[in-house]
Amino acid sequence: MVISREKVIPLIDIKIDGERVEQVANFTYLGHWITEDGWSYQEVKRRIGMAKNTFSRMSKLLTNRRISFATRSRLTKCYVWSIFLYACETWTLNASLERNIEALEMWLYRRIARISWKEKKKNKEVLEEIGLKHTELLKTIKTRQLAYYGYIRRHQSLQKSIMEGKINGKRQRGRKRKSWLGNIEETTTRRINECCEVALNREEWRRTIASNLWQETEQR
Repeated sequence: MVISREKVIPLIDIKIDGERVEQVANFTYLGHWITEDGWSYQEVKRRIGMAKNTFSRMSKLLTNRRISFATRSRLTKCYVWSIFLYACETWTLNASLERNIEALEMWLYRRIARISWKEKKKNKEVLEEIGLKHTELLKTIKTRQLAYYGYIRRHQSLQKSIMEGKINGKRQRGRKRKSWLGNIEETTTRRINECCEVALNREEWRRTIASNLWQETEQR
């Protein structure tokens, strides 16, 4: 595979023991879907589909009104959220993907509470009915991303070399592409060079995570 943002992907010619290595457009590595364009869009959409399929298979249990909503919600987080959140620390999110993630969470809540689309209730009304002030799934992803960033920053590893490495050459014309480190900056509202220094202190970085995500929750 060649990861590139060019429309025409370059061809490779690598041979091992005389056999040419097959070039693929995508493949699964440790359960994570990797594509040649370097985006997380297909992986997130794939995870959404897997989460919905899992919920559908367990719908008799997760929509059973003889079980309290709190218990059904905890079961959903255990069996459905865990499938969706696998490897979410590595996703690069944009506004479109964030909307898809929030839509998935509301899709789950509406079915757990057995609220039909025919009732035409807004998301805010659904959250109030089930006793929540805001959605939580996207916040969970951002919390894990910040914790993962701090871990990488404090340890010498291949991930750190890749994260801090620079590519020679000029950037292409047009709008700058959203990056994973850009997500870290947006969540913390700090420049990445400042995040680099703060993350070296584990306790201070934990306070930063808690502080910024609390502010985000209040704004939403």
